[in-house]
Amino acid sequence: MIRTSMVLLSLLLASATLHAQGKAAAEKEARVLKGDDKGAAANNPQCKLFSFAEASRYIGASVKSVENAAMGFGCQWLVGGGDGAMIVSVVPARYHEVPKLAKGFKNLPDVGVRAFVALELGGWAAGSIVGAKAIRVSVDGKGASESTAVELLKEAMKRHAATVPK
Repeated sequence: MIRTSMVLLSLLLASATLHAQGKAAAEKEARVLKGDDKGAAANNPQCKLFSFAEASRYIGASVKSVENAAMGFGCQWLVGGGDGAMIVSVVPARYHEVPKLAKGFKNLPDVGVRAFVALELGGWAAGSIVGAKAIRVSVDGKGASESTAVELLKEAMKRHAATVPK
C-alpha cells in the first residue's frame, strides 16, 4: 500500500513537472515565433533601420515602443492604443507575395522588382524584391497613405542595401 502510494505520488509530481515544463516551453516557443525573446528587438537588424522619431513621422503620431514582428524577420514600431504602427520586414525573396486582388493595388515597376502598394487592414502596405531578399513595409495611423507607404518602402530598401556586405 505504501509502495503504491509512493508510485502514485511520484507519477503525480512528474506529471506536474512536465506540465510546468510544457507551459514554459510553449511560452518560449511563442516568443521565438514572434521573434520577441527579451532583448531581441535591440538586436534585430530591421529595428535598427529607423529611429522612433523617423517611424513617428511615417505613422503620424509618437511611437511608444518597438518590438519584433514577422517571426523575428521584421520590426514593429507602435504608437499604442491601436492608434498606429509601422512594420518593416526582410525575408527571403521566395516569400514575396504580391496582393493583386487587394483594394488600392498598384504595381510599382519604377520602384523595384515585383514592387507594389496596396491597402491593408486600415493602412497601407508596399513591398519589393531586392536581390535575394523581399522587403515589405506596412504603415497605419494618421500619416498612413499610399505615398507614405511607397516612401517608406524606398527608404527601407535603401537602408537595407547599406547594411548588406558587399
